[in-house]
Amino acid sequence: MRRGILILVLGLAATFLLPAQRDRPSDRPHYEVKSVFPRETSPGQFQQVDQREIETLADQGWELVSVIPYIYRNEERGTDVSKIKPMVTISYPAYFFKRPKAIVR
Repeated sequence: MRRGILILVLGLAATFLLPAQRDRPSDRPHYEVKSVFPRETSPGQFQQVDQREIETLADQGWELVSVIPYIYRNEERGTDVSKIKPMVTISYPAYFFKRPKAIVR
């Protein structure tokens, strides 16, 4: 009997409190996010993100949030097989931006 009353009281409380929580405006700002990745110019060949593109996004109000290495590419240099070929690692970063979203009411 007590368990049934407890379940009934909790059910009624949830019925009235959950819609009130859903309609409450959030204090957290809403953001738009954008990502910029290196371009693949041909299979296995990539081009770094152009600095002017990043500056353009900054002028539009985008804030740089993170930069991560997106692609690692290893190349061997030299043509003489009798010599040790040094390995060259190239990193192509990806950029992630955010800006406050305009709230339309």
